Amino acid sequence: MADKKMKAAIKEGGKKGVELLGCADLGGLEFFTTKMDAPEGDLELLQVCMDAANKEVDPNEEESKGGSGGMGKLIWSASNEKAEGPKQIAVINYVPEALKDKCNAEEWMTAVLKEVGGGEIIKSSPLTVQAIVKEDGAAGRFILKDKDTIQAQSVQWLKAKGLFPQADDNGEDDWVPDDDQGIEW
Repeated sequence: MADKKMKAAIKEGGKKGVELLGCADLGGLEFFTTKMDAPEGDLELLQVCMDAANKEVDPNEEESKGGSGGMGKLIWSASNEKAEGPKQIAVINYVPEALKDKCNAEEWMTAVLKEVGGGEIIKSSPLTVQAIVKEDGAAGRFILKDKDTIQAQSVQWLKAKGLFPQADDNGEDDWVPDDDQGIEW
């Protein structure tokens, strides 16, 4: 594995971890689904991203990295369309020990893979699953379509389990500005 690609995966994972930690702090999110670009569909590099995202924040570092180890997450990365080699999507999910009663990583991944017509589970436990979804034009499976399906199905599954916030359907904000509050328009 090229050192440059490894560094890029660590950097992206660390930054994503801090972003997810911020979302959790602001909105109370416990579970999240997002993509990673640096791994380009490589499962090992995607695991590097996950590890960097989950790493404890070092208060002595100039720039915060990681910190989202307390959040459940599903991350995925698609191979570059123009790159040589297999066209695939690497997918990893992670459920921290503290949230295992709310979510099972194997059930979560199974639901996502079922929606794309299957995939190969490489490593599996109740807390983390690694999988690959390979492009198969003969079967009508294309990573361009499957990556959207993975993202949408993961969020849909989390919502169905009550683990992802639902938007209000009424389209109205709860807060209404009021002149009595000293707000001038």
